[in-house]
Amino acid sequence: MNKRTQQANKTKKRIIDCARKLFLEKGYSNVSVDEIIREAGSSKGGFYTHFKTKEQLIFSMVGLVDEAYLKFSESERRYKNTIEKIYLLMEYVFEFMEKEIGLDFMSVIYSSQIKAQTTNRFLISPEREYYRRLEMLTKEGQKNGELSTELPSSEMVAILTTCARGVIYDWCLQEGAFQLRSYGMKVIGIVLNQFKL
Repeated sequence: MNKRTQQANKTKKRIIDCARKLFLEKGYSNVSVDEIIREAGSSKGGFYTHFKTKEQLIFSMVGLVDEAYLKFSESERRYKNTIEKIYLLMEYVFEFMEKEIGLDFMSVIYSSQIKAQTTNRFLISPEREYYRRLEMLTKEGQKNGELSTELPSSEMVAILTTCARGVIYDWCLQEGAFQLRSYGMKVIGIVLNQFKL
């Protein structure tokens, strides 16, 4: 990678990091591109080289979420079984959404994903770390005789994800009226119990 590309990547990451910080502090709707540029020490040209719109910046932040899932998965923690691994990964998802991403930002992400048919549907991309990790764990659970083989692992992943997404969406609709992690894990616990042998 040449020096110019390295510098461009650093600038892009700085813009993403500063935008995320501002979105958490003020809320997505209350932050302008000019504020992001000022916070990042960049220029309008620098911003628009990497992002066509403020909304497109959100798409780039999904990479940060997937990095967090990867870090969690690579931790040295010991697990009793695969079901516990799945349970703790899903718990981490809810906790990360609640504490690191935040209600306002999650509302914007969900809204951006459903408002226009031309929008890049990054939340459902099977290439995301979340899907790869969960698919690997459900297959492992089936192989170890912990999870039923009546459903293919891909269907288990789809069901778990639909439940998680539903809880997060409801949390957004109710403006954070309940603790996401606590309620989300009740739902996931019920679903995982149905998958157990």
